Amino acid sequence: MVSRLLSALDARIAKCHGLLEADCLRAERAALLARQGRLGEAHAALAAIRARYDRHPNAAISAWANLAEGLAALYKDLGPLARDKMRRALALATAADAQRVRVLSAAWLASFAYADDDWDAMVAHLDIALAASESDSRLALARACLVVAQAYHWCDRFDLALPWYVRARRYAMDEGDETILSALMHNMAWLRAFQARRLAASGNADRKQVLEVLLGTESTAQFDRVVSTKSLQSLVPMLRAHVLALLDRHAEALTLFDTHFDAAMAEGLGNIRFSLLAEMAWCRARLGDAPGARRDALAAEGQLEAFKLVDDSATHGRLAQVFAALDDAAAAERHQALAVRDRQLHAERQAQGLERLSNLAAIRGARRAN
Repeated sequence: MVSRLLSALDARIAKCHGLLEADCLRAERAALLARQGRLGEAHAALAAIRARYDRHPNAAISAWANLAEGLAALYKDLGPLARDKMRRALALATAADAQRVRVLSAAWLASFAYADDDWDAMVAHLDIALAASESDSRLALARACLVVAQAYHWCDRFDLALPWYVRARRYAMDEGDETILSALMHNMAWLRAFQARRLAASGNADRKQVLEVLLGTESTAQFDRVVSTKSLQSLVPMLRAHVLALLDRHAEALTLFDTHFDAAMAEGLGNIRFSLLAEMAWCRARLGDAPGARRDALAAEGQLEAFKLVDDSATHGRLAQVFAALDDAAAAERHQALAVRDRQLHAERQAQGLERLSNLAAIRGARRAN
């Protein structure tokens, strides 16, 4: 499937009369190639652009190049270089008064801040990105709206998230950006899966909800096939494995986990390694592999200490179930107590998150009133 946005960028480049304007668009095109997973093409395009401005740097070009390089780093392995490059892009764009790249880099920094659980930074960057007009950048608005939607969804307020998901989808469709539509589907499916997993780990599994998550997962996979997404290809198999484990299809889930685990680590999913290991341990326990279940459960325990998240209740709950199945009552009780503690902490953080989002709404409302 030919990307509408890529075709539009090619048409705009062809109509440019000046090299500077064309190279800004070429860097934006490289950023899109990076998001599509076409990293070799993106790096080649950026190398050519960098070479042209090596002796006479231009702040706007440098801003676009840093943004594209940040996205190439992100879609390679979700590494920290992406954040450094994007911060540099925002600083350069601000200095050059290059509004389009400024609001787009702010939108991406809001997305990174959400992923890093830094909601103060998320709100600050959203305030910049959401100030964009549609003529400035529908892409920045699409990405920013998606971040707000995810944040509300994480707070279990899907009613508040839905209008933002709708806005993000509309802006992405207006621009013909299939990568944002894919990100929307991925993020929504993962959030629903983790909500379902949290319920299952607390003994309140909702099979209907899990089946809906599975349907969303398959829809996401089909969409990525249609648009030929090449980036972060372990995401869907890992998501599908989580959902299959929730449906007690343990052998199928374990096959996916074992097949794609190393790729998932290489692609930057190490921050949820403990979650994957806990689900693998559960599958092995249910399939009668007690030694394998204990090995993965102990590995998950170690990873929980290395990658402490805001809400580890689902993993602690799952490990409680694993150790109970292994007749290790002391470990099961310990993890159950930790799960209860983390559920309370999660509820408190959700309330704090909603307060920060309301602050964002107040800030933007005050600006409109002025």
